[in-house]
This record gives sequence, structure tokens and C-alpha cells, in this order.
Amino acid sequence: MAANQYTGCIRYFFDAGSGVCLWAGDDATKERHGFAIDANDLPLLTNTQRWLQYLIAWYDTSLNWDDPGGASPWSDDEQARFRLAAQEGVTRLQQELAPAGYELCDESCTAPVIHLPPLKLRARIFMPAADAAEADEHDQALLAALAAFSPHPIDAPEPYWKEPGWYEHYFEMTPADQDAFDAIVALSERDWHVTRDGECDAVWDPSPGHVFLLPEVTWAHILLIHPNPPAPDQEYLPL
Repeated sequence: MAANQYTGCIRYFFDAGSGVCLWAGDDATKERHGFAIDANDLPLLTNTQRWLQYLIAWYDTSLNWDDPGGASPWSDDEQARFRLAAQEGVTRLQQELAPAGYELCDESCTAPVIHLPPLKLRARIFMPAADAAEADEHDQALLAALAAFSPHPIDAPEPYWKEPGWYEHYFEMTPADQDAFDAIVALSERDWHVTRDGECDAVWDPSPGHVFLLPEVTWAHILLIHPNPPAPDQEYLPL
């Protein structure tokens, strides 16, 4: 972007009867274009300007003008079709306004709503054991060590294919939130590799002399995640 190029913020939303869908989002843009912005004043392609006019006219039909406070005459299908068309408007505006220095703020409430499944707090903990019976004993000891987080086993202890002699212990805990995740990680003061990006992931790879839960624990993985739904014929696997 050139040093002298204009920068500003434009809001995108619909207001029945207003005749516009672009609005100043900051003082500089308001001073330049006014609060309600005529699309013809912006560096937009003619087709995009006409697309916005079409959307504005279409949105006006969502209101029952004989009874403005009443129910919308739109069907669910028409609402869905308008939302798709309005999001095409977002795409066009972003592509054409960004090179001129404008930031578009989509306030149209037409973007698809993503419903994430509830968070799950899970732990994969690895310990060596001579046999399944000893692994079961370790499972009970881990349940006791994690008692503050109401753990329950997702699976029985299983031999870990990567490391002969290791068993994997897999638990789910509650509450499934950031505080509980942090509290579990705090049970060992070091050796964690933590990632936070909406979900949380912590891997404990110990250095000599450090313990997490039990002295025999060799490796651990704590996850605060929105689990993927299982396929109809396949269980969800976290890794």
C-alpha cells in the first residue's frame, strides 16, 4: 500500500427502507463519504454496485410494509438464499475495497453460523507395565491422582504400539474449561509444550527428575478440544 493511500473502515449491513447497505465505520470515512455511503462513491465495479442495489431492493421485501412490526413475509428458504447472496456481496466488497485501503466490517448477520460441539477435556497418559493387570492398577492410581477433575476412562489401558512395555491410559475429565486445563498442566511445573489457538493442547515430555501425577508416568498429552463427530461406522480418534 502506498504511503499516501487512503485508509478507512466501512460497515456492511442492511436497514429496510434506507436505500444503502454501506456505512462509515470511523470518523475519517464519515468525513469523506458521510455516514450512509453511496456505493457509487467507492472504487467498485459497476457489476458490484448493481449487485448491492439488487440486495438492498431484495432486503426491503423482508419487511411487511403494511405491518412493519409483524412477521416477515420471507420463508426460511428465501432467508437462506438472501444470506448466500449477501455473503457474495461481502466477497466482492473485500476484493475491490481492500486494494484502495478500506477495511470491510461485515455486520450483516448473514454469515453461516458454525455450531461447535461442546469442549472436551481429555488426557492420554503413558506408563510402563509388565502386563494388563499392572496396567489396570496404574489406571486406578491415575484416577485417584486426577480425582479433583472427576475423571472417567474412555478406554481400558492398551499397549502402546510405538513403545513396547508402555500402556496408554485415556481419560475424560470435567469441567471441560480453560481453568481445569491449566490446573492439570500446573500439576507438573515444567516440561510442558503448550499450544493455545481456540483449543488447547499440552504435551509433557519429561526431563530427568520431574514427575507428573505419578513417578512412573513417562509421557502425557492433555487436550481441551471440540471433538470431531464420529463417522457413522468409525469412532472418533483424537490423534
